Amino acid sequence: MAVFPGTTGATGTAPATGPSGTTGITGTGPDTGELGIRLPAGPAVAAILPPGPRLPAPAAQVWADDPRLWSWGAWHTGEVRTAATERASVVAVGQCLAGPARMEDDLRRSAHDGDWEALTRWPGAYLLLVLERNGRFTAYTDPAGQFPLYYAHRNGRTVVSTRATAVAALTGRESSPDTLALAAHIVCPAVPELAGTRTAFTGVHRLGPGEALHVDCATNAVTRSYAAPGPDADACMEDAAARLRDSLRQAVTLRVHDAPRVTCDFSGGLDSTSLAFLAAQAAEEPLDAFVYHHPGAPAGDLEHAVRHARASAAVRLHLTVGGDASLPYAALSARGRPDQPDPSTAVVARLRCRLTHIASRGGGVHVTGEGGDALLTPPPSHLGEVAAGRAVRRLAHDALALGRLRRVAPVGIARRAVRLARTPIDRALHDLAARLEQPPAHPPQWLDAIAWWPPPGPEASWLTPRARRDLAELAVERAGQVRREGPGPGTRAALAELHTSAGLHSHLVDVARPFGVWPQAPFLDGAVVRAAMSLPTPAKADPFTVKPLLRAALAGAVPDAVLDRRTKGAYAAEDYRGVRRAAADLRARLARLSLADLGVIDPARVVADLDAAVHGFAAPFSALNRLVGVDVWLDGLGTAGEAP
Repeated sequence: MAVFPGTTGATGTAPATGPSGTTGITGTGPDTGELGIRLPAGPAVAAILPPGPRLPAPAAQVWADDPRLWSWGAWHTGEVRTAATERASVVAVGQCLAGPARMEDDLRRSAHDGDWEALTRWPGAYLLLVLERNGRFTAYTDPAGQFPLYYAHRNGRTVVSTRATAVAALTGRESSPDTLALAAHIVCPAVPELAGTRTAFTGVHRLGPGEALHVDCATNAVTRSYAAPGPDADACMEDAAARLRDSLRQAVTLRVHDAPRVTCDFSGGLDSTSLAFLAAQAAEEPLDAFVYHHPGAPAGDLEHAVRHARASAAVRLHLTVGGDASLPYAALSARGRPDQPDPSTAVVARLRCRLTHIASRGGGVHVTGEGGDALLTPPPSHLGEVAAGRAVRRLAHDALALGRLRRVAPVGIARRAVRLARTPIDRALHDLAARLEQPPAHPPQWLDAIAWWPPPGPEASWLTPRARRDLAELAVERAGQVRREGPGPGTRAALAELHTSAGLHSHLVDVARPFGVWPQAPFLDGAVVRAAMSLPTPAKADPFTVKPLLRAALAGAVPDAVLDRRTKGAYAAEDYRGVRRAAADLRARLARLSLADLGVIDPARVVADLDAAVHGFAAPFSALNRLVGVDVWLDGLGTAGEAP
C-alpha cells in the first residue's frame, strides 16, 4: 500500500532518458525511446497502452516494473493511492477514504474473484485504475464525474490520462479545438447528450460519470456504464434519509480524522453550513469556517452565517471581505489555462480572494457544499415524472402550490407536465434542433424548465448561422442514437446538474492548488450520491419545504435554524457591478475573440447583450461566463505547460 506525498512525480524515481524528436505516439511495437513533447502542467496520471515511448521528465513510472502508468506534478498527500497483489495493481486518484488494510484486503478479494467493481465502493470519491498483470487495463470513474478520465486512440495505442491536455499532447491534438463541442458547451450546457464523449480537443474523449473503460491485451477499448446512480422504486423517504445521514456523517468524519487540518465553507445556507456542523461535531478543536461578503453587493449570506455561528462554540467564523478586485471578470488574464473550459474563470478573482484567506489560516482540506443543490433540489422537470405516474391528485396539488409560489397559472404547469410525460427524449432532441435554427428573443422562464432541459436562451443567437446549423444537425444525429428507456426527465436533469457541479468542483481543486488548499465536497462522494439518488425525484419534491430529504436526514444533527432557511445567497449584484467595471476589457476581448475567428460566435451579438448588462438590464450571465471560460481556454492553447 502506498500513499503519494505532495511531490513531483509519483515514486520519486526519475524516468529513464532517451532520444527525442517525435511528436505524439507512433508505431505499435516496443519503443525504448522518449517522447519529444512538452508535458502539460500537472498533476496528472497517464497511461500508454500497450507501453510505448517513455514520457519525458518530470514524469515517472508509478511502478518501476510496469511501464504502462506514469505520474507527474505536485499531488496533495493522499490524493493518489496505490495497492498491489501478484495479479493486479490499483491506483485511486482523488479522495479515497478507505484505510490501507481495507484497500489491501479488498484488492486481494477482487483479484481472486475478478470483481473489480467492488473496489469502487470504498468511501470517498475517486477514479479507480486497475492494471492486471496479464496486460488488461480497466478504469472506473466516480458516479458524480468529479474525477474524469480522458482517452484517445492513435496508431494502435490507447492513451488515457486524468487530464485532457495530457492526452492531446501525447497524441498530437493539442492545437485542435473541437468547435462543435465548444458551441454546445456555451449554448446547451444542460444537454450533455449533444457533446456526448467529446471534449474541447478534437479526437480526445471523456469517460462519463459512473462509466468504465476496458482495454484488453490487443488494445481493443470498450466503454460501458457500471454505476449510474438512479432511483429505487421501493425506496421511501425514511430509508433514504437514514442512508443519506449515515453516508454524510461518514464522509465528513473520515475527512476530519484523516486530515491534519480541516476548514469549511459556512455560507449560512443548508448545504455548507450543515456539513460544517457535522465537521465541528467530529473535530477535537473549534472548526475554522469561512463566509464571503462583499459590502457593496451583499449576497444575503452574512446575517445567516453570523447567527448560526453564534449558536455554537464549536464553530469559529471568519469573514472574507470582497472588493472591486474580487468582482466577476476581474483579472481574467491572470488565470492560467484550465484543463477544459471553465465557467468559473469569470469569478476566479473572487475564488482567489477566498482561497487567500483560507490559506492564511493554514490551508489544508477545505469542505464545501458543492453538489448539494443538484442532489437535493428536484428540477421542475420532475413534474413530468409525476404526470407519467398518473398521480393526478399529486400533480393537481403541486401545480396549485407552485402556481401560487411562482405566480403562473396552475393549469399551465399541469399541461407542461403532461406534455413532458408524453414526449420521448429523441423527440425533445428534434425540438431542440428546431429551436437552435430559430433562437428565441427572450430568456427561458421557470415554466420552460418543465421539459427534458431548458430551451436555449438568447445566447443561441450569438452563434453564427453555420454554427447553429451544425449544432442542430448534431441534435438530430443524437436523436437517432439516444435510448428511450433511460431515466425519466427529472432524474436525468438532476444527474446532468450533478455532473456539472462535479466539473465545477474539479476546476476549483486546480485553482486552489497553489494556495495549499484542497477543496473537498462530501455531497459528491459515491455513497452520498447513491443514497440521495435512491429516492425517486418526485419524492424529493415539496413546494413548501426546501430540500426535504436533507431536512429529514439531518434533523437533530444540525440546528433547526439551519434547515429552516428558504433562501440562497444571490450574487447578481456582484455580477452587474463586475460587468460594469470590466466592460472595456470585455469589449476588447470580444473584439479579438478566438471563437469568432473559428466561425463559431458573432461578437456583435454578444456585445449587444453585454451592453444590456452594463445598463442593468437582464442578461445571460451564465452563458457569458461560459463564453469567457472558453475564450480564456483558447488563449492558452500554446501555453499548456502553465499552472492554473
